[in-house]
Amino acid sequence: MIIGIGKLGKSVQFDSTTWGAVGGDNEAPMMFENMITKNPEHKFMFLGVSDFDRLPIKDQERINVHNNIINPWADYSKWRSTIYAPALKRGDYDGKPGMDPGNDKQHADGSRYSAMDRMHYLEQFIIPKMDSDYHIDCALLMAGPMATTNIRGYARLLKDYDTFSKPLKMTTRYVGPVAHYLNLKQTPWAMILNDPRLYPGKLRDCYNPPKKILSQYDHTCDHVCASKYNDPVYNSHLVEAKYSKVETTFLIGKKRGEVLEPKKNTLEAFFDDSTIEEGVKDIKFMIVCNEGRPSRYPDLKKYILDNVEDVDIYGKWNEATVGDDKRFKGPKMFDELQVMLPRVKYTFCIPIKKGWVTAKFWEMAHYGIIPFLHPTYDEQKHLNIPDFLRVKDSKDLFEKIKFLEETPKAYDELREVLNDVLRDSFYDGTYMNNLLMNTAKELV
Repeated sequence: MIIGIGKLGKSVQFDSTTWGAVGGDNEAPMMFENMITKNPEHKFMFLGVSDFDRLPIKDQERINVHNNIINPWADYSKWRSTIYAPALKRGDYDGKPGMDPGNDKQHADGSRYSAMDRMHYLEQFIIPKMDSDYHIDCALLMAGPMATTNIRGYARLLKDYDTFSKPLKMTTRYVGPVAHYLNLKQTPWAMILNDPRLYPGKLRDCYNPPKKILSQYDHTCDHVCASKYNDPVYNSHLVEAKYSKVETTFLIGKKRGEVLEPKKNTLEAFFDDSTIEEGVKDIKFMIVCNEGRPSRYPDLKKYILDNVEDVDIYGKWNEATVGDDKRFKGPKMFDELQVMLPRVKYTFCIPIKKGWVTAKFWEMAHYGIIPFLHPTYDEQKHLNIPDFLRVKDSKDLFEKIKFLEETPKAYDELREVLNDVLRDSFYDGTYMNNLLMNTAKELV
């Protein structure tokens, strides 16, 4: 098979030093590198944007060890700097046929071309070869930040069909080209949905709905779209989303009990001369949690802030929400967190939406942290864990922590149970690879 891969709305960043604590930057590159390296008999085409062509050669060779990557965007950066940008500056890149999607004068204004660059490249270099060099049998795409409309030059306003919509620059560049390809080619594809805020209700200018959705919760998504461009009639397409343990991607390539050493290239690490003995849990309680939308603050206040002072909270929070509360420490880069987490003993997980499972549970369990769960976390009980970890209220949470502190045997037994939940197939990538490759076979 030739499988298209990518993340809608974002670039897939294989360089781990760019991963932040917000947005799940690690999941797509880990998932796709795992597939590419485990399936030498198949080819994988970067349908979406990635940093692959900017990686050091040794990293490119590590990922493309079987020479099974097709990257139609390999020449994009060179084209943009040597041809596209100079033409814009001269003012003579003005919507020539085949360059501006739809060839509509509305988009012939040079001031708008900064958002149209990837669409122009797609139209000029990829679309003409989408049945030959850039043909794919199916696509596996991770959901990212998408808008209702994303394909500038084609998408129209729902309430004023004679007017073209003006999608955001980000979605024009990082969603539009992928959706446009899917529309023209009608390639069967599956969505990997790891955030309920991203879908459905978006991507209405993609009239090729996903055939399957791999999710972190069992639910039904309603994909509303037209049947083709220039069709004012929008129809509903119900797509079943199945809980698939996609949140375990975090574990791929890691080792049980692994403790990372601080990197001295960070300012904090450079001035930190303390040494923590491996296995020591010197941080009793800590939370890694972004505010999100809707805000998690009411739950955090109810269960944690109103009941304990000695807690550090890492994540991205609006200053207007938290005020001068010193317990909020701000976000940390992904690599920094991986050094700190093995030192933590207990935490509390709040879902991004009622019922959902998140990667947070697996991340905490991996580092030997006891992750207590909000009452609405994993309501469908997909996680095979003791009910002891599911708390009723704040009193229940802190009474359980007190019990474990006073009963070392119970604490050790709970750690062992959590360790058993962490399957070897999660760590070596076979679970995720089998899930995705079986999905691809079902699509073809």
